[in-house]
Formats: sequence, C-alpha cells, structure tokens
Amino acid sequence: MHGAGAPGRTSEPLESSSTSSRLTREQVVDRIITINPTATTSFLSGFSEDSLGRYLDHLVATSGPRGRHARWLRPGDSPAIFARDRQD
Repeated sequence: MHGAGAPGRTSEPLESSSTSSRLTREQVVDRIITINPTATTSFLSGFSEDSLGRYLDHLVATSGPRGRHARWLRPGDSPAIFARDRQD
C-alpha cells in the first residue's frame, strides 16, 4: 500500500510503482505494449525512461477492478492535461 501523497493506487496494486524502475527500458516498453497494444515501439521511443515508467505504473494501476479502493494519485510533477506534438 502506498503512503499518503505517493503516486499510484491507494489499495494494493497489481505491481508496485518501484517495479518499473527495476526493469530495463526494453522490458518497460514490452509491458506497456502488452497492456496497451495500440502503443508502438517507435512511438514510445520518443519518451524518457522516467516517463515510460510512470506510464506503465499508471496502466497497471488502472487495469485493476474499479471500486472504492481504485484510486490513482497523479504525481505532483505531472500535469493533469498535456499535449505532445508528433515529431517525424
């Protein structure tokens, strides 16, 4: 269980937030694509390792059943809404 103010679910997640930090970049990308098959390796290559880890943690947290314990606490340094321009 995460402490107050920590990113991730407030109930026990399927995978802890620290797990993505122990994976290689390739493993993080593979897990993201497993959960979100619409993501491509070429698209994900434009993101930092830190961003990919946060995205994987978010995907894992939101893949659990919804209910009163299914809460996502957005990290304080992450904007609520943002846009990314595609660079070719």
